[in-house]
Amino acid sequence: MAMPQRDNAIEEIKRLDALLEYAVQHGDEAEAERLREALRRITESF
Repeated sequence: MAMPQRDNAIEEIKRLDALLEYAVQHGDEAEAERLREALRRITESF
């Protein structure tokens, strides 16, 4: 994976992680599961 691509992926992971934390704190399980799936897709590409 090229450096700019990797940097973009890392930033996306950070963003999704923050959104996931917010969804869990506020009890939105459907959104939390959607975000977990998005994180899985990104991390599996490494």
